Amino acid sequence: MIMRSPIVAMLWENWRLTRIEAAQRLGLGLAAGGGALVLFDAGPAIAFWILFALHAFFWFSISKLNGGRFSDGYKPGFPLYLLFARPVSTVTFVGVAMLYDAVSCTALYVASAALLGAVFGEPLPVFSFALCLVTFHLACTCIQWATRSRIVQWSGSLVVGWPFLFLVQNRVGSPSQIHFSLVENTVMILICILSIVLAVVGVSRQRRGDAVAIVPQQKDATGGYPAWFISVFRFRCPTSSATRAQVWFELKSSGLPVLAIGVAIAILISMLFAISIAIPLARNFALGISVFSVPTVLFFLGGNVFGIRRKQGRRYASAFESTQPCGTAQLAGLKLVVRSACMLAALTVIGISVWASSSFVGGWGPWIVDGKNAAEGLLKARSTIAGKFGELPAYAYVAQAVIAFIAAAGYVAWQASREALTARYPRSALVVVGLPIVWGLAIVLLALVQKSGIAPALPVKAILQASFWIAAVALMSTTIYLFWNGISSRVLTAGYLSSAVLVIAVFAAAWVAMLHAAGAPFSRMPALHIAAILFPVMMMLMNSLLAPWSLDRIRHA
Repeated sequence: MIMRSPIVAMLWENWRLTRIEAAQRLGLGLAAGGGALVLFDAGPAIAFWILFALHAFFWFSISKLNGGRFSDGYKPGFPLYLLFARPVSTVTFVGVAMLYDAVSCTALYVASAALLGAVFGEPLPVFSFALCLVTFHLACTCIQWATRSRIVQWSGSLVVGWPFLFLVQNRVGSPSQIHFSLVENTVMILICILSIVLAVVGVSRQRRGDAVAIVPQQKDATGGYPAWFISVFRFRCPTSSATRAQVWFELKSSGLPVLAIGVAIAILISMLFAISIAIPLARNFALGISVFSVPTVLFFLGGNVFGIRRKQGRRYASAFESTQPCGTAQLAGLKLVVRSACMLAALTVIGISVWASSSFVGGWGPWIVDGKNAAEGLLKARSTIAGKFGELPAYAYVAQAVIAFIAAAGYVAWQASREALTARYPRSALVVVGLPIVWGLAIVLLALVQKSGIAPALPVKAILQASFWIAAVALMSTTIYLFWNGISSRVLTAGYLSSAVLVIAVFAAAWVAMLHAAGAPFSRMPALHIAAILFPVMMMLMNSLLAPWSLDRIRHA
């Protein structure tokens, strides 16, 4: 494609980098925001914060040009070694990159908020929030690109992020009303100009060589954690058994670091709750970290079990991981068991810390938020949860523990398979990952149609039931194909299959026991409800077959 203008060419390059992520953000925002508007009374507020969380971050597709994740050779600063090796002024390519990030993310937010407001009849803040979002993006990209110091980046992100969050929280009178004063708008415009100027100055120093330009290099650790972190856990490798040696390697490279991070988060939560007795400003931090710690651990520490690398927009398997003298099924099983056990232990430590630390709320005294005593509400919620768990029979606790471990293993298996298949079949994996989002958006729209009375309830209900049965048939067909292909290609061994069947049977028994303790009337349930209840069991079965199959594809690519 011939482009005579360098600005148009750079905009086209940025669009090519971010178009897939833009579609994912737009679809996820519409599906999650629409679901919040349909299911919750405070739907507009929840939808606004969902859109805010999705579109406040700068493009990950562009940030990966610095080497991907921090663990895969990330180097701070502007990626001059890869981008814009052309006779274009620094002001031009820095300004184009920063403005593209700010304007495109803000445009996605505006489009999502306007569409949700028009479809669901719930007005959301649109243009009144645009300048604030542009300012935040320009400030963040300035911090990320103007310097090669990680300390400056991290501290600058905290200095900019938390005040911005508090400003938005204080200005949201209602979800449809966000107003900034003339002074605040003027300050935000000045911040935009200052961010661009500082970014141009910083990138100019990097371009002239005043700041050393370093090409990202891949870390030696297969688990993706820094070498200094892995070397903290020192214990000898057993040489009497290859299986024990593999377990040692998985523990040292990825398992124990996950557990250590979980313990550190648990200690931080306890400290914040204790400090909040004397310092009320720490209470928001304590509650925020308590709420987001579990999904953060699941998302960031529960994936990439198979050691997939990312570098300069390319994904590939580690040569060491691919050439280990171990069967694919056995290797996948060991990796999943070790990571699942360590991640579940980390989540357990965090959960115990949150529960034990919540007793400090009684010492906070009155904590008035929006005219209500938030501390009293937290204590009531704590007592309610304790009462609900206290009413359960003894076998329900065992069932919960079994479900938690096997569900964690299933989640880890799905994340590992997704990473491996994305590296092997990037376009096909993108379609497979996007289908659940599209399906969820369609379900939300159908529920809205039924609720608003636009169409008769009976056809809409029939469509919903048909879509569920189609999903169930697709899940079973995928499971059958994975079983047949795994057997024919000799990936699945008898030992792995017997272990997987035993684990799934235990999970199904624990799941049924848990539902029975909750009072589910199995004898009077229709077939659709029974199939919905057994859906998690089918998911676990598919994940148990998908993990070794995907590892085999990436090892023999």
